[in-house]
Amino acid sequence: MTPLLPLRRALLVASALAAAAAVLAGLSRLGWRPPVGEAHAADHGALLVVGVFATVIALERAVALGAAWAYAAPVLSGAGAVLRLAAGHEPGLLGPATDAALAGTAALVAVNVAIVHRQRASFTVLMLLGSVTLAAATWRWRQGAPAFAVTPAWMAFFVATIAAERVELARLARPPRAAAHALIALGVVASGAALVATDHSTDHPIAHPRVALRVLGVALAGIAAWQLVFDLARRTIRQPGLPRFAAVGVLAGAGWLGVAGLDLALTGLVPVGPDLDATAHAVFVGFVLSMVFAHAPIILPAVARVRIAFHPALYVPLAVLHASLASRLAGDWLGDAALRRVGGLGNALALVLFAVTVIAASRRAGRLTARPAPARGSVGR
Repeated sequence: MTPLLPLRRALLVASALAAAAAVLAGLSRLGWRPPVGEAHAADHGALLVVGVFATVIALERAVALGAAWAYAAPVLSGAGAVLRLAAGHEPGLLGPATDAALAGTAALVAVNVAIVHRQRASFTVLMLLGSVTLAAATWRWRQGAPAFAVTPAWMAFFVATIAAERVELARLARPPRAAAHALIALGVVASGAALVATDHSTDHPIAHPRVALRVLGVALAGIAAWQLVFDLARRTIRQPGLPRFAAVGVLAGAGWLGVAGLDLALTGLVPVGPDLDATAHAVFVGFVLSMVFAHAPIILPAVARVRIAFHPALYVPLAVLHASLASRLAGDWLGDAALRRVGGLGNALALVLFAVTVIAASRRAGRLTARPAPARGSVGR
């Protein structure tokens, strides 16, 4: 067993618990009354972005680097989430929680610097830029900026990170070199515009936050279009089993990213209300969670050494995720609060279904591995 494997699994479990708390907090924001989570309603977005997704991405990067010190990034981010949850009962833990979260993002930057030093390539540099964007946004959040103010930079972190991974995989599809360069450029523009959008200290007509938000929207829509045209998923969707499932998740996520980009480019991002809900969740649920669903059966075996046997049942939570998000955004655009609430509940249900399906697939893989091979000359040969 890998010496750090217990730590990896513990971090994944902690992330899952923090995700559950964040989802319950999100449901309370929509007007549902879950048994727990209402105390953390204001932390819903930060818990998911910095506490859960940043921890998981930092863990994957630490595994990729293969250095023990790199695990400081997911450990600190995970500790920040745990302390943030505990702060509901002990307000004095809020400061240490945000300090740990910020330290985790800084450590992730250091991990990506080390990866760039080992492999200097356009996609590793873009991933580094994404982590810098996350750290800068978390710093502003630590200084007291509201979550909506740093949401554009949190969006750009995920988009830059995922775009970098798709550029790396795109080499297998051999897109035109200009196309790969265009995706890198769009990722850089997205990160730069997001950082400008979080800085409200300038009224310059070009570097104004409202202008930057629209530039960010154009960049997001461009990245979505790139994926729909050039991504490796365009090829793997023709293959059966897990490759097709992953491709469906990737392309569906790109579609929602395009919706968010166009919405942002046309309307900007308001501090509160249905417009913010629609844009933010098109990115974080439609794009990010769809990518998580698509890649989890591939990443979990590498990170946690957990075997997952593909089963068509994995399509069920993916379908629920996208159908419920469509309901949620329809409620936002039509001003129908009930439709938005039902969509939000469906988002949560999709996460539960996915967790249950992955656990069942893991157990199925264990049974298949433990099954004795048929005797030579038997019917099962």
